[in-house]
Amino acid sequence: MKLRRLSGILMAGIMAVGTLAGCSGAKTDATTAAAGGQTAAQTEAEKAQSTGGEKTVIKVWSKDRHDATYVQNKVDEYNASNTDNIQVDYQLYTDNYAQAIDMALQSGELPDILVQQEQMFDKYVNEGQWADFYDYMDSDMKEYFKSVIYPGYNELDGKLYFIPTTGTTCRLFYNKEIFDRVGITEPPKTLEEVVEYAKKINTELSKEGIYGFAENMKSASSGLQRSMCIGLERETGLVRGYDFVKGEYDFTQWGDTLKLWKELLSDECAFPGCESLDIDPLRTQFAAGKIGMYMSYSHAEPGVYQNQFPMDSSKWDCVPIPTVGGKTTGKQYFTGTGGYVINAKSPNVEKAFKVYKDIFANEDYLIGYYEGGFGVSILPSVIAKAKPAQDFQDKKWLLINDIDALLPKPPHTAFASGMVVEGEDMYKTCESIYYGNADIDSTLKDLTDRYNKAYQEAVKNGSGHEVKIANYDPMNPTLQ
Repeated sequence: MKLRRLSGILMAGIMAVGTLAGCSGAKTDATTAAAGGQTAAQTEAEKAQSTGGEKTVIKVWSKDRHDATYVQNKVDEYNASNTDNIQVDYQLYTDNYAQAIDMALQSGELPDILVQQEQMFDKYVNEGQWADFYDYMDSDMKEYFKSVIYPGYNELDGKLYFIPTTGTTCRLFYNKEIFDRVGITEPPKTLEEVVEYAKKINTELSKEGIYGFAENMKSASSGLQRSMCIGLERETGLVRGYDFVKGEYDFTQWGDTLKLWKELLSDECAFPGCESLDIDPLRTQFAAGKIGMYMSYSHAEPGVYQNQFPMDSSKWDCVPIPTVGGKTTGKQYFTGTGGYVINAKSPNVEKAFKVYKDIFANEDYLIGYYEGGFGVSILPSVIAKAKPAQDFQDKKWLLINDIDALLPKPPHTAFASGMVVEGEDMYKTCESIYYGNADIDSTLKDLTDRYNKAYQEAVKNGSGHEVKIANYDPMNPTLQ
């Protein structure tokens, strides 16, 4: 199975990644975050047009600030050297990426190439919005990337929509010095221990402005998708509350976890103001030694604490996200990153694909990306040739491990635009529990009913389809 081979590649030898900065904020300059959000490439493209140049402008949108300088340099090199009369206009969005895409689609201004992001990909893939790479790939390119083509993930109904070149999952990050100060000798293995440790840190160190736990809860979806929801996948064997064997949602299994999260986000455990905290301000406080634990993506933090918010590497480490009682009945989310989609409705699809191939699918680019620490490569050829950095040698849980897997998509992501849930989504509903007074049992039962109703209606009206996997085993998940 390709997934097993991928895991083997990732675990073989010493896999490392060095620098990677944060990824929150608004639209910014790819290099200097200049006012107005214009990139150097954008400015040059406008100059070319205003002086009567005949260059074809290919617009690229990214949500990732952590690799912006690296990518911009590669774009500038391409603009200076390509002989195809193409000018690449590279623009950076962060917090508002999905919203910007929605607005661009409504106004007919969607760019030619976009960094792949699950929410927007799922929302529009069934509307013919993304180009099929197979229409433009030659045999050499198909052979080079064959190990990262997964039916049911990036290949759907025989069409290839993006190519992941790096990977990420989520972990619990902890400050080793803070643990030592309060006599904690090992990282937590259960969610109960996370609560216990957080209370202990708050009790002993809050007078110094040091707190036990934090999460970026300003956005319920952003905070929970990198933390609680990932732990629940391992704990329950369900993916975002969906049971692939029964073919139905069951959020009632989230009750025990939400009881503990309500404690974890209380004044007894949490950093003050978590309810309005973004991820980069959180990281700033962690780097300053003010937070004992938090949860986030495994690919990002090494570079964050090397470059963006400097922190001695020996002061922090990470472990799997703990579950209630240490219960494990399934694998947890692993996703490919580094992918791009192409706007199938662009008037310049062929040239857009050429830009994608020449810049983002170029082996030299991919090796430099890995060695620079902007992502953990999942490509055998790149892994064999690259010389990655130190952090991933020392912190094994930053790597994709045997607890991680590519997971199948539940209905609300398999046909995101076709399943309309009445009322608040799962993330805002959880927020009404951990930051409100909503009754856990009745609220989760209502959430279950609302999602199942929306799913059944989508199947009935043809905007969705039945999602069941025969003999599905959460510990050995299959995509189809």
